[in-house]
Amino acid sequence: MISSTPTHRDQVIALVRQKLDQKPVYIDTETTGLNRSDEIIEISIIDFDGSLLFSKLVKPSQPIPKEAEKIHRVTNEMVKSAQAWPIIWPQVRSHIYGRVIAAYNASFDQRMMEQSHARYRLPWREKLNFIDVLGLYSEYRGEWDQSRGSYRYFKLEEAGSFFNIALPNAHRSEADALLTRAVLHSIAGLPY
Repeated sequence: MISSTPTHRDQVIALVRQKLDQKPVYIDTETTGLNRSDEIIEISIIDFDGSLLFSKLVKPSQPIPKEAEKIHRVTNEMVKSAQAWPIIWPQVRSHIYGRVIAAYNASFDQRMMEQSHARYRLPWREKLNFIDVLGLYSEYRGEWDQSRGSYRYFKLEEAGSFFNIALPNAHRSEADALLTRAVLHSIAGLPY
């Protein structure tokens, strides 16, 4: 006899399909680093249908460290004539305000937006509605991490590889936002 009880994976798939029905936008950032003093240097937003809504380099208030450059290949030369975060933010906000926002490790991207605000002493008053694709993918995979007491986390490129997604993980915001979208659709068993 086949059980009709949904598995945990089935429940994750159903949840992801509900989230996709909300037509999220996909966001990714590249930053000066990972610490509490770091800020955004590139941000991209992809619409629910895969079209590019916004993608810009951002001039940081501090130099980009060489270690960060090695990862995303965004150099100080590339951002020197870019607009600063206070100029970029209203454009970003116009694309995400009132929308469901999907990001891979969403807490990081939200923290970087808040930190970029703080670098310019701008108050953060936003209540954004994020979907964490990293968490959903980790639950979908269902590999328990005993040391963390939760599901194992996977890098974005590992998630893309698991689904045989042809999009490259270039560690640039537009490519990573597209890959995040493809991973979320793949979890749901839908084309991207």
